[in-house]
Amino acid sequence: MKRHKHVLAAAVCTAAITLTSCSASDDAVSGGAAAAAKDGPAVDGGTLKVGLDRPFARLDPADTGLTSMPMMILANALYDPLMVNGDNGTVQPYLAKAFTPNADATAWTLELREGVTFSDGKPLDGQAVADHVARLAKPESKCSCAADAATIGGVMVNGPTSVAFTLKAPNAAFPNLFTRSLGYVSEAPAGDAPAVGSGPYTVESVQPGVSVTVTRNASYWGAKGHADKVVYRVLPDADSRYQSLRSGDADLVWGETPAQLKQAAADGLRTATGPGSTSTVLFNTKAAPFDDPRVRQALQYAVDREAVEKVVYLGQGKVSDGPVNSASPYRAAGTSGYPAHDPARARALLAEAGHPDLAFEYQVDNRPEGQQRATVLQQMLGEAGVKMTVKPLDPTGLGTALIQRKFQVMDFVTSLFGDTDTALSTLYGTGAPYNFTGWSSPKTDQAIATGRAALDTAQRAAAYNEAAKDVVEQAPMLFLTENPAGFIASAKVGGLPDLSRRTVINVSPAALWVKP
Repeated sequence: MKRHKHVLAAAVCTAAITLTSCSASDDAVSGGAAAAAKDGPAVDGGTLKVGLDRPFARLDPADTGLTSMPMMILANALYDPLMVNGDNGTVQPYLAKAFTPNADATAWTLELREGVTFSDGKPLDGQAVADHVARLAKPESKCSCAADAATIGGVMVNGPTSVAFTLKAPNAAFPNLFTRSLGYVSEAPAGDAPAVGSGPYTVESVQPGVSVTVTRNASYWGAKGHADKVVYRVLPDADSRYQSLRSGDADLVWGETPAQLKQAAADGLRTATGPGSTSTVLFNTKAAPFDDPRVRQALQYAVDREAVEKVVYLGQGKVSDGPVNSASPYRAAGTSGYPAHDPARARALLAEAGHPDLAFEYQVDNRPEGQQRATVLQQMLGEAGVKMTVKPLDPTGLGTALIQRKFQVMDFVTSLFGDTDTALSTLYGTGAPYNFTGWSSPKTDQAIATGRAALDTAQRAAAYNEAAKDVVEQAPMLFLTENPAGFIASAKVGGLPDLSRRTVINVSPAALWVKP
């Protein structure tokens, strides 16, 4: 499943409506001055060992798995993003120099850095960008980003460093689409070159789904990576990844297990995390009884979100109250109107809807965190007279049921809400690519369309909050918690950035070093 992008907003690297680049040393994938001050002078040389949480089929940006948050530390070794996610809801240029809209956000002009080349020496120019977008837009690429590419009506190369995009509909957040697959400009993999990008490292060896070793790119245009090599190993089991850190078999691993994040300091390990995911519950609104909003609203009242956060996330996260999350620049002041915990009200709504003895099957990931969340919800709903049967599935089975909408109620943890623009349009719009619940509302459709057409941030915020209010009122999904995710590292790793204000966790291995 696609892990989506962040939001466009005014920021230190943004001038008016045109997004313009910061210096390479200040970009959002580097450790920056704060990391240097904390860890002392950077150390060059050596090998950085990284534990990945999932296998990879290809080292191609068309493979959406490569550009999921836990895997971007590998993607960033091989490819430079045109745009990059920063703090506080920002999207900043990286390989791009600027991204400028016309007056109604139906056309955008991308300006590239000069002198950037692929690892095979070919220029990464405007034509390369156009070719990359065209390749990933084709069905045979199997990139979920094809849905984003389909919003583009035309591409024109105006020169070596200039590309013009004409859109099929206004999109004031169009640059957001270039922080992941569409933005990791590459040549098509061929023969002995499994990855041809412009990143700080190149592939030395690879065993798909098992491991990959990358070495420093001697011709890299930007600041050189500190480590001579980075060795990535696939360690899908969270406990095994954590133990690999303690034993010294890994220097850095992806972590989102609450108990491990809490235990890390006591074990002499370091963490760098941000509010990278949101826990929710999806309803199949196309089938009874969840086609009745009163039934869905009843379950809103039945769930104590504060208790879910304390029990499952051990007080390290925060309560979620809707699709405009707490870090979004579109966040409105005051309450979202999300119902407070009230089991009596839940019972009354179920009786009114004709389901006083509601029973349903809850599909959930079979990993420990999902199981714990399901157990907590089961107990809460039981207090409201609801019988919930838990059905654990492996991630593949859960994903298939999600896409095919073969569920009554489903556990859904996602990073989509890190980008309000994308989350609203892809999860709730009528016919949207990730509208898994099947719910739609003319009111929400209109609010989303108004927001996407508004280059003014305040106007967009007003529209998006109208959409969010409708989503909360109609309850196609329950919102539970905003959760910490990121990296756990040994004490000898330097350069870890402060991720506490990022809802998209994006780190480059080039910014990290290994102390002797």
